[in-house]
Amino acid sequence: MKKGLLVLMVAMLAVSVLFAQGASEGAAQPAKKSTVRIMVWTSSMDEKIGPNNIEAKFEEAYPQYDLEFETIEYDQLDAQTLLSHKTGNDYDVIMVNHSSLPMFVAGDVVAPVDDVVAKLDMKYYSEKAVNASKFNGHWYGIPFDPDCRILAYNQKLIKELGFEPPKTTDDVLKIAKAGFEKGYYAMAGGLNRSTFCVYDLGGFMLCWGIQLYKVDENGKYVCQLNTPEAVDYMHWAQEMYACMPHDGNLDNSTARSWFAQGKVLMLWWTPSQIKSVLPKFANREDCAFAEMPLGPSGVNGSAMGGYMWSIGSGAQNPEGAKAFLTWALQPEQQGQICRGLPADSRAYQYPPYNIPEYDMFREQIAKAEYPVALTSVLTKVFDTWSRPYARCLLGEITPEEACEIGYKEVQALLDTIN
Repeated sequence: MKKGLLVLMVAMLAVSVLFAQGASEGAAQPAKKSTVRIMVWTSSMDEKIGPNNIEAKFEEAYPQYDLEFETIEYDQLDAQTLLSHKTGNDYDVIMVNHSSLPMFVAGDVVAPVDDVVAKLDMKYYSEKAVNASKFNGHWYGIPFDPDCRILAYNQKLIKELGFEPPKTTDDVLKIAKAGFEKGYYAMAGGLNRSTFCVYDLGGFMLCWGIQLYKVDENGKYVCQLNTPEAVDYMHWAQEMYACMPHDGNLDNSTARSWFAQGKVLMLWWTPSQIKSVLPKFANREDCAFAEMPLGPSGVNGSAMGGYMWSIGSGAQNPEGAKAFLTWALQPEQQGQICRGLPADSRAYQYPPYNIPEYDMFREQIAKAEYPVALTSVLTKVFDTWSRPYARCLLGEITPEEACEIGYKEVQALLDTIN
């Protein structure tokens, strides 16, 4: 009896195995994942995307996709983007410097992202950043990592000099001169950076209510260096630089370290310095923040920069690219990905931006703007203006001469696209 029962059980087990195998062979196999290729700056990967497990989090939410990040050094971002397009190997998602977007649009390197924008609530974004992403009625980039400048100052040293916190450009210059007489540098930065004339000390031009060039009512690009405001600003900048270290090759890391060490009174402050510079202060309370100072025209303009997401015009997986952008641009995700400031103001409710050190940035970015309209000759304009700008600061030419030279050379470049 027992032997018969055992034989019956073995037979039933064999049948069940055969049935399971048949069911398995007949079942639909899991769908193959599609790859989404994304090019990002190495620092973004090392500091945010990698440590915050962005790849795993997205793939858990969208299991049909497999993210493939490729990291590129900052100075190779544009070259790699252009090379991948030229060789027909476009990335699906591209991290684009805001200043490079016009060049990519003109060269048909990036595709419109209107349908992604339609899924976002853009009223929480900086209007000027969003508008700078739009060309011929279409969006070709979406800001996700903008930044702006605020004014940082050593409140202990300024108080010892007998001054209140600076509120105007006149205040800044008075503090600069008084501090320099006592052995302190007013600010610090190197003239070797082509963007120094627009973003660093040059960013204060916005406090005079003008830009290096603007777009007039006829859509023409017009240089503003031939205005009284530009000359007045250049006089201010020349006097400020007289109170700064005259090392044209001074790098940003050294300049910021000097500020933390109490050798520098004030500094144009960017979001990345919260983590990189603030911890270097022996006494955190010595460093205070303010909006950019009011200029003679009552404006406290702040230079905006940063990065956008774009989709390659030859993307192999455009739907996957759109899925990633829609997910990555949600407020709770932005702070986990961006290195500067989140583009969506709601992201300040989430880590790491929900701390007091970012409050001033949140206020300032609402008034910030790109220092010039984004054009295909933007980088050439920076290089062109930086030469007479540096010569003026070094005292080789007068502010009037610098503005005259700069106006002619910059306007000549702008005329090539007018």
